[in-house]
Amino acid sequence: MERRSSFYRVFLPLLMLCLLSAVVKTEAALRGGWEPIKDLEDPHVREVAEYAVSEHGRLKNLQLKLDKIIKGEKQVVSGIMYRLVLAVEEKGAGTKQYTVIVAEDNKMHLKSFKKFVVE
Repeated sequence: MERRSSFYRVFLPLLMLCLLSAVVKTEAALRGGWEPIKDLEDPHVREVAEYAVSEHGRLKNLQLKLDKIIKGEKQVVSGIMYRLVLAVEEKGAGTKQYTVIVAEDNKMHLKSFKKFVVE
């Protein structure tokens, strides 16, 4: 009986610590922390990237084409914010990398489209 008691005194606090850690990480993600996008080939992520490229091309009167999604993160706010690193082909200028931010609630809004800078 004594052995079982000491097992619970050690095991239960460790179990509670693990559970608390998982809850804190989940709450941080729900409150707006950036999380990596696991599947960059997801059709909706591709749709967001295509939107960013076409919208920037429209606004700047450029002929742009999405080449590849290199990296992506999302953030849950009052909708979803996407921060993507994209390889984009510009007609006559080759392929360059850009960091884009797209907000999505009921529709998409291009918030930022900047040349990619290594941090």
